[in-house]
Amino acid sequence: MNVSITTSPDKMEAYIKITDRLPEEVVELEKIMEAIRNAKIVHGIDYDALKFLCSSPVDNSPVLFAHGDLPKDGEDGRIVFEITESTTSKTTSGNRVDFREFPVQKRIIVKSGQKIASILPPTEGVPGKNVYGEPMPAKRGNEAKAVLGKNVAVSEDGSSIIATTEGILRVDLEKGTIEVSEYLEIEGDIDYNTGNVEFPGVILVKGDVKPGFIVRAKSDIEVNGIVEAATVISLEGNVRISGVKGKDKGLIKAKKNVHVKYAEAVTIEAENLYFETNLLNCTVRVTNSIIGNRGRSAIMGGECVAAIKIEADEIGSNFGINTYLEVGINPYIREEIKLLRAQIEIDKTSIQKLISIVKQYKELKEKGAEIPPEREEQFSKTTKTLINLRNQLETNLAKLNELEERIQKMRFDSQIIARKMLYQGVEVVIYNSRYYAEIPLQKVVLKYDGEKIVAGGYAG
Repeated sequence: MNVSITTSPDKMEAYIKITDRLPEEVVELEKIMEAIRNAKIVHGIDYDALKFLCSSPVDNSPVLFAHGDLPKDGEDGRIVFEITESTTSKTTSGNRVDFREFPVQKRIIVKSGQKIASILPPTEGVPGKNVYGEPMPAKRGNEAKAVLGKNVAVSEDGSSIIATTEGILRVDLEKGTIEVSEYLEIEGDIDYNTGNVEFPGVILVKGDVKPGFIVRAKSDIEVNGIVEAATVISLEGNVRISGVKGKDKGLIKAKKNVHVKYAEAVTIEAENLYFETNLLNCTVRVTNSIIGNRGRSAIMGGECVAAIKIEADEIGSNFGINTYLEVGINPYIREEIKLLRAQIEIDKTSIQKLISIVKQYKELKEKGAEIPPEREEQFSKTTKTLINLRNQLETNLAKLNELEERIQKMRFDSQIIARKMLYQGVEVVIYNSRYYAEIPLQKVVLKYDGEKIVAGGYAG
């Protein structure tokens, strides 16, 4: 009887074959094991298979009796997002839920420096062994793959992906791209389907902004449709709107400029307001100028206050709509002056009371009266408060003087221009002088001459 040992090409399987066995010859386990030892097979031996072969010999046919352990390759690295969608509910009086705060399409907003995802490294894997006991190396997993788009970066230690600016997180699963966009585009209207929108970048609304809803952005806002009785605020940029129908409830506010085709019954606050056709019954306050396009721009009704200039083709109306215009003073400086004056009067009154208390204390000291420790502490606090109030009063008086000087200069630079017509009934205030149009005036410029408002011709 001959016993032969063979292995597969990858050395992961070993086979034993018995040949030339006599009819009554017994297959002994020890003889088989001797052949295995001679072949140097040491790993993965299936002793049960060998025992079965001894009890039920199979001639001239290889029998698998040993197999190696395949290596286990390492797991690939992964990108695990740390940010999850979250919703917050706000309640109004009576615990009624405001459904405007529940957008159907959730937007994940991230801040600059915020961790977006963890980068998990690949594992090394577990080596295997062949039937000779030789190690079979395992492959290390592949590195995590992510295409970094705009405004994202890998941390210094390579363990995470972080946002480099504020914006909306965008992940393209097909392309494997991650980016933070400073641009938010709303395909339709701002309504109950979208909820109120607040974004730290630029917002484009392709539809309307429905009544009661709020759009707030750090940068520019553009609305292709109509803003109804809604609120649109740009904290640091411009606002551009097709049209506004405020119904005496809307607010349009920009740090820089507001551009509208037309506006009705809305409050507008900005540095400059530029409009194309009509401002109808609007309340406008700007720190620079209100300018209507040449051709068919008109201001009818409402109240417009500008620091430098108000200009339109027509101001007022044949229908006698009350129209109030004021230039020559920054409306916010005016409010600040009012607050300063009020605070100055309060401080002066308080100072007089404190002076009286300090005077009483000095008189007691001069008479040699014994003053209890608690009164001494009270007088000490009063003195400190008096010093602080005097410093505050001095600062406020200086600031008030500076603001009043700015207004004095501004009054001579300001003007109101009606390129075509200023109608009867328009009320105009420049600095502290008032003018009421008793008759229509064509192509007129109103200015302040140091004593009163004067009307001159417009030749533009």
